[in-house]
Amino acid sequence: MKRSALMLAATLAVFGAGAAPARAATPTTVAPVDGEAVLMARLLAPCCYTQTLDVHESPEAAALRAEVRARLRAGESAAAIEQDFVARYGERVRALPAGHDPRVALGLVSAGLVISAGALMARAISRWRRAADVGTESGAAADDAASRDDYDARIDEELRELR
Repeated sequence: MKRSALMLAATLAVFGAGAAPARAATPTTVAPVDGEAVLMARLLAPCCYTQTLDVHESPEAAALRAEVRARLRAGESAAAIEQDFVARYGERVRALPAGHDPRVALGLVSAGLVISAGALMARAISRWRRAADVGTESGAAADDAASRDDYDARIDEELRELR
């Protein structure tokens, strides 16, 4: 359960839909750097590997957050910092596997669903049309045969009366 909540938090942070949890304003609180929230949501706290750096409250996580912030301010790229963390703590420190972008999978799944829904609708419409055509043909033939019999009988009766 904790792992799925962690993955949800990381995904929301990557998509930008979630915000980092609010921390109490203290004199040591520093304004966030661009890309900081996304990077911290992608890295697990190496002390327990259960929460990401942006939400974990341990002295080690706080030190790592400060390190990430300082390195970003110094101009180091987020990818380089992430690679350094992987080199220090192993692949397990990533909240998301390397090269995994959930937006790509989401787009592919959405496109697949739309295409499948369109194909199913086309198939259903085709079946409805065929059923309507078959019903019209057999129904019209039956109606014609029944109405001809009725009319024929009526005409025959009227012709008898005229003789």
